[in-house]
Amino acid sequence: MPAFARERDGVLAAGPNGAARPTQESVRTQLDKVLAGSVFAGSERLGRFLRFIVEQALENNPIKETVVGVEVFGRKPGYDPRLDGVVRVEAVKLRARLKEYYETEGAADPVRIDLPKGGYVPSFERSHAPPRRARLSWHSAAIPLALLLLIAAWLLARRPQARPPDASSIAVLPFVNLSSDKENEYFSDGLTDDLISALTQVQGLRVVARGSSFQFKGKNPDIRAAGRQLNVANVLEGSVQRSGDRLRITAQLSSVADGYHVWSQTYDRRLADVFAVQDEISRAIVQALEVRVAIAPGRRLVQSPTSDLEAYNLYLQGRFHLNKWRPDSVRKGIDYFQQAIAKDAAYAPAYAGLADCYTWLGVFGYAPARDAMPQARDAATRALKLDESLAAAHVSLGYVRALYDWDWPGAAGEFQRALELSPGDADVHFAYAVAYLTPLGRLDEALAEIRRALTLDPLSPYKLTGAGMIDTDRRAYDEAADQYHKAIELDSSFFEAYEQLLGLETLRGRPLAVQAVSQAMRAVFPGSSDTSIRAREAALEGRHAEARRLVEQCVAEYAQAHRPAKAWSAAHIYTSIGEKDLAFEWLARAYQDRSPMLVFVNVMPYYDGLRTDPRFSALLARLGLPNRN
Repeated sequence: MPAFARERDGVLAAGPNGAARPTQESVRTQLDKVLAGSVFAGSERLGRFLRFIVEQALENNPIKETVVGVEVFGRKPGYDPRLDGVVRVEAVKLRARLKEYYETEGAADPVRIDLPKGGYVPSFERSHAPPRRARLSWHSAAIPLALLLLIAAWLLARRPQARPPDASSIAVLPFVNLSSDKENEYFSDGLTDDLISALTQVQGLRVVARGSSFQFKGKNPDIRAAGRQLNVANVLEGSVQRSGDRLRITAQLSSVADGYHVWSQTYDRRLADVFAVQDEISRAIVQALEVRVAIAPGRRLVQSPTSDLEAYNLYLQGRFHLNKWRPDSVRKGIDYFQQAIAKDAAYAPAYAGLADCYTWLGVFGYAPARDAMPQARDAATRALKLDESLAAAHVSLGYVRALYDWDWPGAAGEFQRALELSPGDADVHFAYAVAYLTPLGRLDEALAEIRRALTLDPLSPYKLTGAGMIDTDRRAYDEAADQYHKAIELDSSFFEAYEQLLGLETLRGRPLAVQAVSQAMRAVFPGSSDTSIRAREAALEGRHAEARRLVEQCVAEYAQAHRPAKAWSAAHIYTSIGEKDLAFEWLARAYQDRSPMLVFVNVMPYYDGLRTDPRFSALLARLGLPNRN
């Protein structure tokens, strides 16, 4: 039973050592202080977790893992912790955060909140930390008050201050689907995407990217809290109701500073007028924020890329599935984009969406690169023939030129054109940083670009992981680990962040950290193979024969699943156990497969053991990459 259970007259009964337990009021006060501190800043999930278990404990309610999964982490009734370990994973993070808080800013707090291992019932104790006292010498009282105030003001001025957001900065939160048919969610998401894209074109307006704004989907957040988290001055939210060929769109722009509406409007229109409504909303926001529009007079912010509404409807469904970034969903996206093209063969954005799908499948190994990347090139080229101003198509073509064609001048041209067309697009900066600057070893420039991307998309697990990879390549391992942890905190099911963190801890030779990440991966992804994980563990612990066997098993599993073998990954495990010949054998296979990940051998620390070998220099020459030795 919790330590506060025997409260009498507002004071909790004494503990075993005779010290009074904290009151419920003091626990709640301490909870608010903990969650308002910098250690928990931006950790909405952990803050919600801590508040839930504390309140449940104060009410003497049983705290079960199944209840926490449903009430805190949005799992469905019937949630089975044996199949989904989100609560256990988040509890580990919460204990670490509380420990960090009480070791830093909360060291002198009067009440300590802990989460003991082995359960989810928090403990509350009065702190025995001595109060902090001013350390003044005997003659300090002689210092004039005015001088003390001057010194205090000078010290305060030297402290780093959080920069307030620009007045012309905005986040577009996902519009809510109010249609009777819940399947119309793709339409409300698509409308949100189109508004973000339109506002991104406005010079002088900083627009938060989709990846971050959609972190708030379905959460009904407080506008001021969401705005502060996204570091913007304004937030646009709204709803979409679709019935037959009629639309009702409600939009409202609010100030983060005070939460008041700056502008709001309801539009009752025909479905055929959807592009006009998007343009009206975009221009109304620009006018309300007094931002200059840097496009030709009379030209719409939102163009009408097709006159076929059925094609547009299919396109939105394609984008809806693509944005899930899962293999099956991306393949559904291909089907919808192809149907849209069948309805309107001149529909340039549909070709660009198709290029995105094929690029993603090829880069992440869910389709052979020799199949997927040429299809991505064809779709992007077709999109640009129809509309050369599509930045997304230039990005897709840039990925193909860099990661598949190894045509570095061609890749530079595509990415630079995309930056010219859409300098406020986080995805463009991300692509330029990761696919072009990083393989060429221009890591300082890559870091600057990925930071620009994160300024526009601060809550994107995908971009945070990309930043971690660049930090890993820079050998800034602590910074890299921080980025991976942030990504996992935002999305506990983002596999790539776990995989990169596992590789990093293996690289650093930290067995306990590797074990912790491995356990978390097995808990979060219980149905997936852990052969690759065990291969890394065996390599780190010096069990080289077992590591070789597990690498071979992992490759066989990929082949059985009809996925290309991760030859470059096998190569760096072989490198770590000193099997240079096998490492080069697998690098040669990756070259034959034209693996998109192969270009990163130029910078990845996993391959440092091969850099002095002439075979490595020869490989870089074939890839058109500079030798960094």
